[in-house]
Amino acid sequence: MSAQITRNNHYVPQWYQSGFLSNSEPKLWYLDTTPEVVTLDGGKSYTKKGLHHYGTKSCFYEYDLYTTRFGSFVSDEVERLLFGDIDIRGARAVRALIKGEVDEVTNTFQDFFEYMNAQLLRTPKGLDWIKARYPALSQVDLMIEMQSLRVMHGTIWTESVREIVSASASDLKFLVSDCPVTLYNPATPPSSPRCAYPNDPRIDWQGTQTIFPLDANHCLILTHLDHAEAPSESKLTTPRVHARFGGFGIARTDAFIRRRTLSQTEVAAVNVLLKARARRYIAASRKEWLYPEREFNGSWQQLATVLRPTDDLWRFGGQIYVKFEDGSVHHQDQYGRTSNAHEYLRKEPLKTTPHPNDPCGCGSGRKYKQCCKNIPLHQRASWTVYSIRERNLMFSYRIEAILGLKDGATWDDVRRTLSDDQVKDIHLAFASLWPQDTDPTELLPRPLVGKTRAVYLGASDPRTIVATVTSWLPYFDQIVLVHPFLNPRRMKAEFSPVHSPTKHRAQTLKNIFLLFTLEPFIRDGCVHLIPDPADINPEFGHASLKMAESRTANWNLDKANLGWLERLHRDEFGRQLRSMPEPALRTSIKDWNPDLSDADVDLMLAAFKAQREDDPLALLQDLPTGEDNGQLLYSKALSLESALFLATLTGSFVYSELRPQIEQFELHAASGDQMQNSEWTAVQEILGSLDLTLEFEPRPVREALAVGRFSAIKEVIRKLSYVGQCEPSAGVIEQLVNKLQRAATANEKEWAGMKAATRGTGRLTLSAPHGGFFRHEVQRLLITFGKTEVTRPVPFAFQIKISRDDAPPEEPI
Repeated sequence: MSAQITRNNHYVPQWYQSGFLSNSEPKLWYLDTTPEVVTLDGGKSYTKKGLHHYGTKSCFYEYDLYTTRFGSFVSDEVERLLFGDIDIRGARAVRALIKGEVDEVTNTFQDFFEYMNAQLLRTPKGLDWIKARYPALSQVDLMIEMQSLRVMHGTIWTESVREIVSASASDLKFLVSDCPVTLYNPATPPSSPRCAYPNDPRIDWQGTQTIFPLDANHCLILTHLDHAEAPSESKLTTPRVHARFGGFGIARTDAFIRRRTLSQTEVAAVNVLLKARARRYIAASRKEWLYPEREFNGSWQQLATVLRPTDDLWRFGGQIYVKFEDGSVHHQDQYGRTSNAHEYLRKEPLKTTPHPNDPCGCGSGRKYKQCCKNIPLHQRASWTVYSIRERNLMFSYRIEAILGLKDGATWDDVRRTLSDDQVKDIHLAFASLWPQDTDPTELLPRPLVGKTRAVYLGASDPRTIVATVTSWLPYFDQIVLVHPFLNPRRMKAEFSPVHSPTKHRAQTLKNIFLLFTLEPFIRDGCVHLIPDPADINPEFGHASLKMAESRTANWNLDKANLGWLERLHRDEFGRQLRSMPEPALRTSIKDWNPDLSDADVDLMLAAFKAQREDDPLALLQDLPTGEDNGQLLYSKALSLESALFLATLTGSFVYSELRPQIEQFELHAASGDQMQNSEWTAVQEILGSLDLTLEFEPRPVREALAVGRFSAIKEVIRKLSYVGQCEPSAGVIEQLVNKLQRAATANEKEWAGMKAATRGTGRLTLSAPHGGFFRHEVQRLLITFGKTEVTRPVPFAFQIKISRDDAPPEEPI
């Protein structure tokens, strides 16, 4: 006989409802604030009864809210296994908080916030909030996302000021609602468009407080520390200091303020809030308590004086130091920051709004009117910390100083003298600009109307960067690519460029060369060199790695599609071979071909030496030999997860020269059932037939861009990017094809009028699925780490094909 399936799912558990019952009354008065209106056949209508007297079994449940189906099989595992365990631990934690048992509160501290997180998202409103952030979710997908997101607020809540207020002196008690975890911000009343259902004020905003009645007599109020300490100075709808969802943190488990006993009017004020934020239902042990507006008729903003903590704030400030058994020390301040980077990376905010032609305050290098002027304040990149562009320029200047380039040293001098100390200092400088408590999302360039932005998926390699990045700037307004430097803060000593710098000399030289190649374009604001978020944020790194491992578990890479990666590998092997000390290289040559004469070996050594001297990426120094001194070489590229994350936040499409990368997007991130959108066929055909001129010398490209060349072809690609965000009609596609043909002709005339340096051609293969590129797992990253309110799928991807005029047919670069 099969076990009985639970179909009536209580999103407010019965044990929690019981805390709002009076000792003499086993039922709750249950109010439907928007009772159903029934229309009869004759056109007449009536409103159903809104007030009922129910036991907890009949309150706050929906049929099949959590039920999943697999064919004819019906499962209640979410209710029974997930919430069953959470509720058992949550009930114990809530009881401990109510009683104020310090030891038990400590033992159940994490259980409490896990329950509170789950309670926020398990309600119909919470599930609707999740669904509003995904294009489409099946019931199974919804349950997966709810489970994955249910711990996202724990860190930001535990770093808040935690106060438990009492209603023991009031005849009126706290309500229970269908949204027990309630959010309040004085700047966003219920009528605010930013709080239209199912939205609430963002939890990370300075002025947002979280209110959670523990029972009829006790209510937990969580307030961000910066708002609690200086409420009059708070920017209510901007993120609190070091706002983040998830992440490591340390909190005092005994720090709960318990001094305040509310008056009856103050309890009514809290209930007004609970009722206003409820989706539909509220309940209390006495029916007159369901109408708190009769007791409190103050304004929405006046609720702030009731909710704001005033005593014992000292419990939540100060610095925390923890020493571990291995001798390492963890430090964090009251906001969870683990470095003092917020002091030296902070810039003075502008005192007045810039004039339209002034440099934008975000540090993009663009004019204000072309950058943030038309972006709402809460959606702009930060104006108070150095931008990605500014940090890259600071890093470039610092490298020049470390290497002596400011004092007259040449690149060949650098190749001869690059030392362990210089490698160490360079990477320490990089780590200081990108500490672990950096929030990359507040620095990312925001989507811009009238500009195209592309995220490059391939390797950040100095040997290919002009072919894959700078040569495409005549066609793409801005390009985002991953930073080649490693952040030593998260590396084991034996692999770290700080602790084992000898192993990183060759790679460091290549990375510097790449940075210097791109530096003029970074300065112009058309190239964004961005560290992979997985390199900065450990939680993002762990989450995205698990996603990538799952995605590639059954992936068999076809090496025939690796393009020039094999040739780059052979090129690097030759470079390392030529960098061997002469005695070791002589011995190796004789081992490979014992029949060579000494004269022949001398000729080979001379040829190797000449090649080495002509190679700007080769060190002109003998490196220490031995197993422990081998060079650590790598090429950094973006995973699908990181690339989709960055492209979504920056309003970009993606591109790569490698077919396997584009295939991964098509296989795992196409949001529509049909991979290719047939509407785009004509555009795909014309794009695929165009031979686009590429210039492989960076300087002519930059000079041409500076005088406004290539505007026609760029405008069409901008139009393509815009149209790609919707379902275009056949007429729009036809217009786009005609414009593309005319722009291609005008583009070639422009190139013909320029002096050629090192030219080639490129082609674009368009991949444009219905609905763009989207992946549930990456949307989860965007909600958790991106902190964005609205996202759009990435519209399309390009595979680029490149040929050089001076290369043999088998060598495309």
